[in-house]
Amino acid sequence: MSGTTLSNAFPGSDNATAVIIPGPTPLTVSYGELTSLISSFQSKLAQLGITPQSAVSIALPNTIEFIVSFLASSWQRAIAAPLNSAYKQEEFEFYIDDLKSALALVPKGEFAKDGPAVRAARKYQAAIAECYWDGNKREVVLEVKDQGKLKGKGGQKVEKAQPDDVALVLHTSGTTGRPKAVPLTHRNLTRTMSTQDH
Repeated sequence: MSGTTLSNAFPGSDNATAVIIPGPTPLTVSYGELTSLISSFQSKLAQLGITPQSAVSIALPNTIEFIVSFLASSWQRAIAAPLNSAYKQEEFEFYIDDLKSALALVPKGEFAKDGPAVRAARKYQAAIAECYWDGNKREVVLEVKDQGKLKGKGGQKVEKAQPDDVALVLHTSGTTGRPKAVPLTHRNLTRTMSTQDH
């Protein structure tokens, strides 16, 4: 593993297994296919209007769509903001507002349910899209349900991540009682990955 961004942190053409998602029908994805899935999703994000340093709130369970949307957001120079899909509406509101999220990604069917993440995203005009795996096409679908603040801003160019771009924001519990945002750059993450690789 080498590279200083998440977009060049693993071998893109390697046939080695990158991801195994267990389940009744287990899913196995090679590094080459993963790279293709991420690139395709990155293009969808650019088409929707995601630009450098836009925050993308990801309220998905631990699935292939989480992996792909997280990496595609960072490749697009956006800030991936993973959120626990079990949060209450007030918690989603805090995180979406704190980062001024441009987009909230939710599981398939969540928009029709008007779930807590959907209501919070709508309150702060974040675009809302359902994100899910289509096993027949072997692709991660980005189904836009509400363009929110991205309306009229689509058709952006596909970006190339830079080492000092913020790739991920996590929130700590904070000593003041309010969670504090902790930004991590591509360089921070790839350095940590390389130390875990040994």
